[in-house]
Amino acid sequence: MNISDTYAKILVLLSISACLLACRPGQREGTNSTAGKQDPVVLADSLEESLFNYILDPWYPLLIDTLHGGYLSEFKRDWSPGTGTGNKALVQQARHVWATARVYEAYPEKEEYLDYANHGFLFLRDVLWDQEYGGFHAYCTREGQALEESLDDKRIYGEAFGVYGLSQYYRVSKNPEALDLAKKAFLWMETHAHDPVHGGYFEFLHRDGSPVLPEESPDPTAGLKDYNSSIHLMEAITELYLVWPDSLVRVRLEEMFYLIRDTFVHPDGYLRLYFQPDWTHVTGMEAKNTQGRPGWFFEHFTYGHDVETAYLLLETAHVLGWGEDAKTRQIARKLVDHSLASGWDTVYGGFFDAGMAEDQNIRIVNNHKSWWGLVEGMNALLLMHTLYPEDSLDYYSLFLKSWKQIDTYLIDKTYGGWYNSSLDTHPESIGQNKSHIWKTTYHNARGMLNCIKMLRSLSQDQESNPH
Repeated sequence: MNISDTYAKILVLLSISACLLACRPGQREGTNSTAGKQDPVVLADSLEESLFNYILDPWYPLLIDTLHGGYLSEFKRDWSPGTGTGNKALVQQARHVWATARVYEAYPEKEEYLDYANHGFLFLRDVLWDQEYGGFHAYCTREGQALEESLDDKRIYGEAFGVYGLSQYYRVSKNPEALDLAKKAFLWMETHAHDPVHGGYFEFLHRDGSPVLPEESPDPTAGLKDYNSSIHLMEAITELYLVWPDSLVRVRLEEMFYLIRDTFVHPDGYLRLYFQPDWTHVTGMEAKNTQGRPGWFFEHFTYGHDVETAYLLLETAHVLGWGEDAKTRQIARKLVDHSLASGWDTVYGGFFDAGMAEDQNIRIVNNHKSWWGLVEGMNALLLMHTLYPEDSLDYYSLFLKSWKQIDTYLIDKTYGGWYNSSLDTHPESIGQNKSHIWKTTYHNARGMLNCIKMLRSLSQDQESNPH
């Protein structure tokens, strides 16, 4: 599928729009269009205030399970307890460990966040780690019993987040048990899930770590290598490499980096989603079955993941010490530009969840704007501005529009927290649970912290290089 011509035309329109914004009367002559829109320090302070008021303070310490350990999973809009099973998930628990440890790293005076992270670490170590076969259980009851129905179901996606959370927690705590467990988890993935022939990792695993074969599962993605697990494997191994610069860790990190950058990312600037073990691309027409999924499932544009991948590729290149990697920058920029061209809401701002190319046009197949995709988009747009401040698309204006959209339609100013989806396109989200096993503080805390840091850096640059 080649849609270069289509989104190139849309990019031209975006460029014209940005130029018109830049030429508004009243702006000082000879300055970039971002000048005078909002002082970066003021904006950073505003984001920081929002981070605590509407993300961190509602969640912590409310979700700390003082009775059974780990983090509670379900809360309603008003933060009263949810009415579901109360089951806990590896991904959810590990993400909270990462987020609380990351907040402590940014704000070391907030010592309680180190306590919150340690609380989650103990649950990973004592409850979710499979003492018999190794690796982490994917799910458990609130009380900490592994779920019988998922006992033989381990996912590399969750295992990766275990490594991710443990690595960040070790970086701030220096608890040697955390690093030891992160190493064990990585080596378990190496032994069981890594493909020694073609590279990459298998997603579906039995409890003992053996890969689930396609004929063993009704899920059409069983036996395939997928984009979502792969980008987060790269993210997790990046975090591990920062605290354990082992030679094998670097080999796997470089392997995942090149697979994502040069195989998963299409030359036009979007993620291809599923591959056979030998890296043959799988399309919807080639899938054995779709198990009730819509026809676009195997080959849609997932805008939140695309812009998130732009950030993750640049982060990994930086950690690997490659500095000004022109090719990676170009590919990251294409991921953002393609998402702007085909998945950006030109009315309210923000990225839609999913689109698909049809007859050289783009059809939005899911117009919801998820909380995580919106904050990943905001982070990516500001990152692009730091790299390309004079670009005609004016990434800074788009970043400002993105933040305004989040602040207006996604943040619950009544009860705190963020809705699951933006109310401008999905008003039903107002009544959904604020917290569940797939919604934590990982995406929005990270995105906000990154933007706060970038904005303050921009302010310092302006002071050092006044016009």
